[in-house]
Amino acid sequence: MTRKIAGAALFLIALCLSAQEQDRRTLTVTGTAEISVAPDICFMSFSVETRHASAVQAYTENNVIMNKVNAKIKTLAIDAKDMHTSHFSVVPQYHYDNKTNERIFDGYMVHHTLYVKVRDLTKVTKILDAAINAGATGVEGINFTVEHPKEYAVQAREEAVKAAQAKAAQMARLTGVKLGKPITISESEPGGYGRYLPQTSMAMDGLYRNGGSEASIEPGEIKLTHTVYITYEIQ
Repeated sequence: MTRKIAGAALFLIALCLSAQEQDRRTLTVTGTAEISVAPDICFMSFSVETRHASAVQAYTENNVIMNKVNAKIKTLAIDAKDMHTSHFSVVPQYHYDNKTNERIFDGYMVHHTLYVKVRDLTKVTKILDAAINAGATGVEGINFTVEHPKEYAVQAREEAVKAAQAKAAQMARLTGVKLGKPITISESEPGGYGRYLPQTSMAMDGLYRNGGSEASIEPGEIKLTHTVYITYEIQ
């Protein structure tokens, strides 16, 4: 009997709390802060594609070229730990003959992508030139970014909270309510935002065929966004 009474009491308390929650008037706002920072790192991807009737020959040719690319980049004082293969494939190639309605074997394509982390941004264009001159057939991406964006979280969070508070105060004033204490607070932190500059092998081949000199690539600034969500009790 005692347990039944205790259970009923807890149930009534829960109902009361639920009713209070439903009667509570709230105001939810978001505050967003965007800060601009200079990038401190660049991620580059170079590829080498070779094709041959023999898979072994295509593989061998690819290794020769990629080894030259790798060695040339390392002469610019890039640590081995900042270089790794991000993709490697050996794929048979075919074409479709409309006259015979047959799939014709063309040989094999070997694709090897080298990923390079560049910590000294003054070396970006030098590495680009070195890779192309060594035989890279494609530049799959150049990404300027901030290696540790969370280091800027304190500043961004403070600005985002101030933005949310100002918005809440304005909305309370405009709607004639009194702002109470915050009930819930959450946030979304900045991630690894960056400026991505895709480069195609055709564009790079064209540049060098036309006697182009060192490419002009500017890192610019990175925008880091931090957002907070605050729910206030209002009266």
